[in-house]
Amino acid sequence: MSLNALFARVTRTASVVLILALSCAASTDAQTTAGPSPKLGAPGADATPAPPPAPPIQHIVVKGTQRIESATVLSYISLREGDPYTAQAGDRALKALFGTGLFSDVKVRWEAATGTLNVTVVESPIINQIDYEGNSKVSTKDLEKEVQLKPRMVFTRTKVQSDVQRIIEVYRRNGKFGATVDPQIIQRPQNRVDLIFSIHEGPTTGVARINFIGNKVFDDDTLREQIATEESSWWRILASNDNYDPDRLTFDREQLRRFYISHGYADFHVVSAVAELTPSRDSFYVTFTVDEGQQYHFGKIEIDSSIKELDPLALRPLIKIQTGDLYNGELIQKAIDTLTNAAGTRGYAFAEVHPRVGRDHDKRTIDLVMKIDQGPRVYVEKINVTGNTRTLDKVVRREFRLVEGDAFNRVLVDRSRTRIRSLGIFKDVDVKQSPGSQPDRVNLDVKVTEQSTGELSLGAGYSSTSSLIGQFSYTERNLFGRGQYLRTSISISELSKQFQFSFTEPYFLDRPLSAGIDLYKVLSNYKQATYQADTSAVQLRFGFPTSEFGSVALRYSFQVQTIDPYFNAPPEVLLSAGSRTTSGIGFTFGYNTLDDYVKPTRGLAFSFSQDFAGFGGSLKYLRSELQATTYKRVLWDQFVGSLAVNAGYITGYSGEKLPINEHFFKGGDTFRGFALAGIGPRDLRVAKDVGALGGDTYAIGSAELRIPDFLPEDYGISFSLFSDFGTLGHLDDKSEICGNDRVCLANVRDNLAFRASAGLSIGWKSPFGPIRVDLGMPFIKTSYDRPQIIHFTAGTGL
Repeated sequence: MSLNALFARVTRTASVVLILALSCAASTDAQTTAGPSPKLGAPGADATPAPPPAPPIQHIVVKGTQRIESATVLSYISLREGDPYTAQAGDRALKALFGTGLFSDVKVRWEAATGTLNVTVVESPIINQIDYEGNSKVSTKDLEKEVQLKPRMVFTRTKVQSDVQRIIEVYRRNGKFGATVDPQIIQRPQNRVDLIFSIHEGPTTGVARINFIGNKVFDDDTLREQIATEESSWWRILASNDNYDPDRLTFDREQLRRFYISHGYADFHVVSAVAELTPSRDSFYVTFTVDEGQQYHFGKIEIDSSIKELDPLALRPLIKIQTGDLYNGELIQKAIDTLTNAAGTRGYAFAEVHPRVGRDHDKRTIDLVMKIDQGPRVYVEKINVTGNTRTLDKVVRREFRLVEGDAFNRVLVDRSRTRIRSLGIFKDVDVKQSPGSQPDRVNLDVKVTEQSTGELSLGAGYSSTSSLIGQFSYTERNLFGRGQYLRTSISISELSKQFQFSFTEPYFLDRPLSAGIDLYKVLSNYKQATYQADTSAVQLRFGFPTSEFGSVALRYSFQVQTIDPYFNAPPEVLLSAGSRTTSGIGFTFGYNTLDDYVKPTRGLAFSFSQDFAGFGGSLKYLRSELQATTYKRVLWDQFVGSLAVNAGYITGYSGEKLPINEHFFKGGDTFRGFALAGIGPRDLRVAKDVGALGGDTYAIGSAELRIPDFLPEDYGISFSLFSDFGTLGHLDDKSEICGNDRVCLANVRDNLAFRASAGLSIGWKSPFGPIRVDLGMPFIKTSYDRPQIIHFTAGTGL
């Protein structure tokens, strides 16, 4: 074969091989793209091998724990021996441990060779104690209320920074915008730390000026009087509102709105309230931009009732708004409350009152329609009492006028709140409504704030009546948390020495029956009446309610009395000398509708009592007394007026003549403007300061007007104007005292003369105890009365 033929054959063979190779490559690419053959059971000769499975965890080792158990750490990472380990699982375990806040450092390391997962932690320290340094404006007690960290909690930097911001916010609310807080820690053994908040309070940020923009009707001075924020001045050393407080600024906006609406400007709104820091950075400029709008008057006043039994004509006199009156939003709210209460008292506790107003911009009037609809009936599902850490639940619940399952009644809820407050064992009582388990169910949440009811006091004071007073007493108004009353006291003054023990169970045998006992001994030195008296007595009491507002109290008392006249005593006092015993029974009927027993603004307090002596003992008499006081808001509802009437009469029977100590003596606290025993019958043969004989009959009235608080409430100062008027007299037949002694008959004055005084009463709840000063000036009196213009009473307890 020639060389050319051989070369041609080799060339053809190579071409065939190349074509076959290319065909195989194309077939392989097509199979890779299309995936495995759909033929079941046919193995793919060229399939990609699966990744190897995650190695299982053979061992988990926890290191670095001191206080925390290893099992606790394992519960957080959610990994167990035998679980497959992946990098993602290790990352999740790391984040979970950091998220607990219990550890300051965490490391998770995987040893593939041994299948061991190593978890190394560094526990966060425990706070040993927390101290505050440099705080003088804000007390440590107030800071502790704001700070979330407490001793024995885990220390974390995040929580510390949060508490730093809380402290700074507290100082800003107190006008200290330059305050800074530096947290410091002191390492202690056993991984404990002391946390110290080092505070630099900085200067108080005051209010340099308060400006108003847009006001045309009222000038700036008038508007400044309506808001709480005050401009800083050197003479306001006791003021607390002359610093910048953002929360107070929000309150000021609302105060301005109420002021304008009460003067008829229904469209008024505050456009903006801006506080700008002065260049010196020690105070703020506060600017209020207002839009006053137009002044409106009331137009038509109508009542539209969908309840037939509630006649609009009968309800209309209850609303004090009249056509043409200046528009006042507060009057509308009062009308809503009045109509709601009126409907409730008539048996429609679910009545709803909706005011509808129609504004006429041209006439500048606002028509008012009070729409009364019968609301859905709602029932009390639960009554929850909270805040009574010491007082038993039943003490609160037994004063409620509703029980679980009753139909909800707003009037009874308000009455229940008043009854709970009248117990005198809670500083604050708040009753709120919350939704029940169904739409027609409501829960009543009663939140009470307990106050100290036990008092162990050693007191000293001064009174214009009794001069210096010393007292030691123990009083508990909530004995064992059961609402029981216990008091033991010793009181010594120039006028008397008193020893007393009293106990009262307000719910005897768990029923609305009160029972009590009184033991007392009184040594009196009546200089004005020229005698001394020694009285020892025991009294048993039992009471029960007759209605929601009425009650009856029954009592039995036994007394032993000794009268020792002075050597210069008049004959009528000498006739009373000696010892006597009194055994008697009595009753008191009371009726009380006051809205607040501590500081009433409306309602009536009435009582009538009688005592019959003669059931054994040597004295026989009948004593009757009446007391009534009514309160009502007057003069634009800003003042509280009260009118009180007190009257009494005592007489002996079966020929019994009363000793002088059973007479009525009035003056001092009971008739301001006159000294104790300063009015009534008197023997003029002795000095004017003495010789008081007392009377068998008295009738004294008192009119008082409580002035609104124009000083900050924190000062605890109150003012009221008063006028006392009445008479005292009507002794037994003077001829039996003086006989035929014309001099005696001429000098014993008993004419039931009318007296009257007026003045100012000032009260102050001072840090040393209550202080009261009565400035009374008699303008109707007799020549033998003993006036006393200033009556002062003060006390202190330790």
